[in-house]
Amino acid sequence: MYCIIGANGYLGAYLRKAILEDTNEDILCADLNIPENSQERVTWRRCDITDREDVDLFIEYLKTLPDLKILYLAAYHNPDLVEQNHELAWNINVTSLSYFLNKASFAKEIYYPSTDSVYGESENFYHFKESDPLRPVNFYGHNKCAAEAILVHLGRHVVRFPFLISPSLAGKPHFYDRIVESLRNGEPFEMYEDSYRSSLSFENAARLTIALIEKGNPHPIVNVCGDKDLSKYDVGLQIAVREQLDPILIVPITMDKKMEGFETKRATSTLMDNTLLKETLGLEYVDIFDRPKYK
Repeated sequence: MYCIIGANGYLGAYLRKAILEDTNEDILCADLNIPENSQERVTWRRCDITDREDVDLFIEYLKTLPDLKILYLAAYHNPDLVEQNHELAWNINVTSLSYFLNKASFAKEIYYPSTDSVYGESENFYHFKESDPLRPVNFYGHNKCAAEAILVHLGRHVVRFPFLISPSLAGKPHFYDRIVESLRNGEPFEMYEDSYRSSLSFENAARLTIALIEKGNPHPIVNVCGDKDLSKYDVGLQIAVREQLDPILIVPITMDKKMEGFETKRATSTLMDNTLLKETLGLEYVDIFDRPKYK
């Protein structure tokens, strides 16, 4: 049985898809907001992870489920909002997480999605390894570092993701959808040409995470990312081609020009090394959008 905490977001929707398509397991989804539509093998239950009474009741229910594998996605993760609300962000991202993990010690597996933001700035196109020192440049990155430390201390698992992008399955538009809408309307869309990530689709991030769980991943932290160094401008061009839209409408800009929703300091580049992921799963190549190739 899989349980997804914070299941109603972008990644949660793709994890549900991956579990349903790649395993025979049922899924218990927990979130503050419960969707009206239902799926076979999927059950929803409301839970506020900041309310300890709510969490205690939910934990008692989880204890009745066999071979429980938990994916803990609940987070306050917009870097700009985190910077404006330090106390709230810490309560959600660290304090509430710690309380839940302590109560859920009976779970067979617990996986936590982290971010390349923990590494800080990649210089000269260096690809960060899981064992590298962490030097985040903003408070959101520090939240994630603290959360990771708790997971590792408890013998649980962390998967570090890069910039993730896909069409939304969550009932609300994602960055991908905003790009497509602009291009379909014949409107230009600005994207950074000097900010590099080991970017990956939500689809591939979800499938690779479930593959790690199903295989019995022995590593406490794994970078789950693509092989290519891609600027967001590069990603925009790929999306235009995939959607059969005009790539000339993707307009390159540099990091010295602030985009809407990018006020807080961010590292220019946070490239990651995915050698450990590929060795663990027997992968030959990991593309941003195409299905990973196995050896």
